[in-house]
Amino acid sequence: MQQLIAGANTVLATPSVELVIRARIPQAIDLDITAYLLAQTTQKVRGDADMIFYGQTQTPNQNVQLFEVGSKPDVVTRIRINTALLDSAIGKIAICATLSESAHIRDVQQLSIDLLSDGHVVATSEINTQSKTEKALILAEVYNHNGRWKYRFVDQGFNGGLKPLAENFGVDVAEPSAAPAPQPSPSVTPPSSNPSSNQNIFGQPVSSTTAAPSAQPTPPPSSINLSKIRLDKPNSSINLTKHNGSFGKIEVNLNWNHSGGDRSKSFFRKLSAAQSVDLDLGAMIEMQNGAIHIVQALGNRFGSYEKSPYAELQGDERTGSSLNGENLWINGEHWDQIKRIVIYTYIYEGAANWAATDAIVNMKLPNQPPIEVPVNEGGYLNTCAIVELKNVGGQIQANRQVQYFDDQQKLDEFYGFGFRWTVGRK
Repeated sequence: MQQLIAGANTVLATPSVELVIRARIPQAIDLDITAYLLAQTTQKVRGDADMIFYGQTQTPNQNVQLFEVGSKPDVVTRIRINTALLDSAIGKIAICATLSESAHIRDVQQLSIDLLSDGHVVATSEINTQSKTEKALILAEVYNHNGRWKYRFVDQGFNGGLKPLAENFGVDVAEPSAAPAPQPSPSVTPPSSNPSSNQNIFGQPVSSTTAAPSAQPTPPPSSINLSKIRLDKPNSSINLTKHNGSFGKIEVNLNWNHSGGDRSKSFFRKLSAAQSVDLDLGAMIEMQNGAIHIVQALGNRFGSYEKSPYAELQGDERTGSSLNGENLWINGEHWDQIKRIVIYTYIYEGAANWAATDAIVNMKLPNQPPIEVPVNEGGYLNTCAIVELKNVGGQIQANRQVQYFDDQQKLDEFYGFGFRWTVGRK
């Protein structure tokens, strides 16, 4: 393994590599990792699709992908790059770090970047943050030199935050719009009085509703929107509005510790004495017609995107080693048929120590800022309700929950869905 200093480079042995950026940051600031695909001739992006960040985490053909996991103070970001899939016009990928407006790089307590090939660390670098007064940092670059792809540790400060950095690389940044005002936390929904809500957890849905005609897809925006929303205690609720009459595909991602080929540095690994943890993503759904549904891997209740309940779990990640984590898709074109959804996670295997899992949930809607909800408040109960999505006048009201329960049945009793529970296994 090489220890690279600023300006040093190494040849990539394989087309597919990963960059792992680890940071220890105070609770009061945010650190964001971005990547820019730069044209060989201009050293600028060719368009919006060439900027990878929290609001656009991959290129259309997935030759560059960004994954974030972890809660403050210890945050890990992984960038997967496949140079074999890059367009021949791309000559360089710049990887950068930016901080929130009031912060500087010196406020970051620890910052490092590792280069992985075939799951093994081949190069590592430490950044001396205390000597830097800038708001942004060009960490490293993957570049084409005479037909060979190489990696260089750059460690170059940049005077300016995310917006001026992105514009420096040629990104057209949209002007920020007014942020939605925080709203009070919701009250618990009372149990349904509809007899059809008394459904066996592993049974078939009581009833379904004919699907409405699909709306036309919304065209992509003409410029990059750098806004994002973090649902936490001070800002616990947000109202989301439709674009062109539809919410489109709502993507919910659950991610937790990703140690990959370098598990020795996993904070959770140390705390759990090498015991892996299996977090599962799930949703309890109440339809407008009173029918209730559950979507989770336990009991093989994966749901359906195209028909009721219009929510589908995309597989079951058992270890936390997958960069993608677990994903739930909600069909926003049929939101009018949904009354509410409670999104939750539970520990199927492993010790119930939420503070150590570094779990975080991200929700993305087309043409809207991404929403993130950290699950980092500790607790030793098995199940955590993360966010409730309520249909309020046809719009989505997203309410942060982060409440812990012994199991899914206790969560169900608290929110009043009324399932009948039996023992089940995957």
